[in-house]
Amino acid sequence: MEDNTQTPAQQGGTQPTTGTTPSTPTPVEEREYPAMTMEDILASEAQEPQNVSRGDIVDGTIVFIGQEGIAVDIGAKVEGIIPLNQLGDEPVTLEQAQEMYKSGEQIEAYVVRVDLPNSQIVLSKKRADQDKGWRVLEKMQEAEEAFEVEVLEKVRGGLVAQVEGIRAFLPASQVDTRRVNDLDPYVGKPLMVKLIELNRKRNRVIISHRAILEAQKAQAREATVGQLESGAQFEGEVVEITDFGVFVNLGGIDGLVHRSELTYGRFNHPRDVVKVGDKVQVQVMDVDNDRERINLSMKALTQDPWEGATDRYSIGQKVTGKVTNLTNFGAFVELESGLEGLVHVSEMSWTKRVRHPNEVMKEGDEVEAVILRIDPKDRRISLGIRQTTDDPWSALPDRYPPGTPVKGKITGMTDFGVFMEIEEGIEGLIHISELDLNRVNNPADLFKKGDEIEAVILNIDPVEQRASLSRRRFLGGGAAPTQRDYVSQGGGARSDRYSGGQGGQRGGGRRREGGADYAYNAKDAQQGGKISTKLGDVYADLFAQFGLGGDKKTEEEQG
Repeated sequence: MEDNTQTPAQQGGTQPTTGTTPSTPTPVEEREYPAMTMEDILASEAQEPQNVSRGDIVDGTIVFIGQEGIAVDIGAKVEGIIPLNQLGDEPVTLEQAQEMYKSGEQIEAYVVRVDLPNSQIVLSKKRADQDKGWRVLEKMQEAEEAFEVEVLEKVRGGLVAQVEGIRAFLPASQVDTRRVNDLDPYVGKPLMVKLIELNRKRNRVIISHRAILEAQKAQAREATVGQLESGAQFEGEVVEITDFGVFVNLGGIDGLVHRSELTYGRFNHPRDVVKVGDKVQVQVMDVDNDRERINLSMKALTQDPWEGATDRYSIGQKVTGKVTNLTNFGAFVELESGLEGLVHVSEMSWTKRVRHPNEVMKEGDEVEAVILRIDPKDRRISLGIRQTTDDPWSALPDRYPPGTPVKGKITGMTDFGVFMEIEEGIEGLIHISELDLNRVNNPADLFKKGDEIEAVILNIDPVEQRASLSRRRFLGGGAAPTQRDYVSQGGGARSDRYSGGQGGQRGGGRRREGGADYAYNAKDAQQGGKISTKLGDVYADLFAQFGLGGDKKTEEEQG
């Protein structure tokens, strides 16, 4: 058989020289990669993604930003994708993502899912930030570290803040050491807090501002307790106001200023004196260590207005004050803070019968009065308003000498006579024996209240504020058998009208229930100036009270 194999020389190659051994060239690839084959390369590539699994925190390089999210090269077979909704807590648009991130930048992400058969790796930057935040929180909890947060919003039962990208809950009970009803002022404000509960599995983070305050309070309390003793003075802050007093923080510990120790002045509620947050000076009255109670006083550090009151005020002095309170028996007038006087109803007018002080004044009015009595021991001052004007009775004897005819209306009736108005606010008594020329057994047989009659003046006593008149003499009757005063005629003074003219007088003022108050006021008025009011006051009430005679109709008219 013919051999057709061509030698290199026959193929146009160069004939090797004699004495040399011909050699076959070795491929360069085999010498450079003796141990690497295509199968090895594929196998090695297939094994790399196994190092990336769910839950890993990986660093990568941003490749591009598209509608599906941010593509990140994490060194795996395929690129990972961070969806736009996984970039942060708030939604992010494509335009915003392109402004926030640029290709080639490094980014940290959390591996959410690895699906190599489908060439998909899902990442989350938000989860990576949270994981980092959890690690920071765990370290804070171990160190019992305090840190500052910003309150984001108010929710049911408390507030929500964000700590290292993680939502944390601040219960209302942990906002302050005292109950907080309004949480709105805390929203948007920074707040120092401590972790009191951390549970990653349940995604639960509870923080407390109260723990910070209690720790500060404990430190301040230690410093304050050593200084607490009766008579010690502190500057404190009003932290709570109640109906019965005010709580003042002295520095880690609270004390009570009872309402009676707030001020010498009059007030309706403690909030009229101070408000929450005020800085006040207080003095320790006593300390009960067993019950952890501290009684304080504010007024103890101010001067008692009664000290030197008798030097500043005297009987007969005209003063000006503010009406602070009205009662059935009179009005309290404040002369200066903590110093008040009482104007009894009987001292409000010379001629008008005042049933209640509100007929003359109201709370808040500025009034002028005269001091009638000062009692520093009982801390009482009696005042009179009518004394600021002239007594109309003092000029009556000159204007109405005996025998002067007068005309007026009947203002009251009794079984011993009728009361007649001489002029506005001035009344006189026509005794039953002076009513008519003929004998009169019952004044109601001839007159009724409101009738206008004429009479002549018999006598006027300006001191006792009494006036006696006679209709019989006006009609031409002779002189009375004897010259009798009011008492011999059966009455005429207010007290005589009370008793029906049949016995001794009854005190110096109107009778009222509530004996303790009345006794004090009547006593003051009597000692400071005689209680005397006009003769035409409330006859019917007293008439019915003492069971005096008279028909029922007349009693009702005079009531």
